[in-house]
Amino acid sequence: MLEIKQAPKKLYVEGNASLLNKNSIAIIGARRCSKYGAKYTAKFAKELARADICIVSGLANGVDSIAHTYSKSEIGKTIAVLGSGFNYIYPKENFILYKEILEEGGCVISEYEPNQKADLSKFPMRNRIISGISLGVLLIEARYRSGSNVTARYAIEQRKNVFCIPHNLESITGYGPNEYIKQGAKLVTNYMDILEEYELLDKEKEIKIDDKYLSIYKCISEIPRSINEISRLSNKTISEVNEALVILEMEELIKSLPGNEYILNLD
Repeated sequence: MLEIKQAPKKLYVEGNASLLNKNSIAIIGARRCSKYGAKYTAKFAKELARADICIVSGLANGVDSIAHTYSKSEIGKTIAVLGSGFNYIYPKENFILYKEILEEGGCVISEYEPNQKADLSKFPMRNRIISGISLGVLLIEARYRSGSNVTARYAIEQRKNVFCIPHNLESITGYGPNEYIKQGAKLVTNYMDILEEYELLDKEKEIKIDDKYLSIYKCISEIPRSINEISRLSNKTISEVNEALVILEMEELIKSLPGNEYILNLD
């Protein structure tokens, strides 16, 4: 919080306050996200939280809700930052998610008194806290004008890293990430790109990936790949790849497909 300009005079906390001292990454994006955005929000949130990274977001619809949902039951847990008081959860349809975050060991914070209602003026200010308590910000999707772009700007002011996934140039919600990549944000294609930035790859033990198999696991993505392709990408023999694939599938980290191809298990 020391890196936040106009730091809040008070911070109200519900749930596991110790998460505020944990390595955290904010995941932000469009309220009306695309299927592409929803898919990669779930993927990054789950995998980062499995690697003991706390996921921070704003409890809004779309990317925020997905990020909380896929991280709240993992080892890293999640922190929701509100733009209202605890007695006026916004949006109302996320009240159940708010309760689940607390029940599963997460944390909810707000700078507003419990009876303070939500209004549009509060959300940009809320965003400075989202970026401020995080090591960096992962921008999934953002239209030309959006609150997610505001959060990314706060992160830059706070000298935090901004990470972006690439988007199709015709994607409306891809405007923000593509623009920030042009401006020097780090393009990421998997959660390990983020861990590497902070030298946190030793956290791999949390998701039970033996060093022997890690280079092979990193070559597997959401795009189906054959054993030969994985062998070529990882510079490992077919025998070594076969051994790793058996172990990784047993640990439910990857899935096999017809035609002897493999993808990440995002379930």
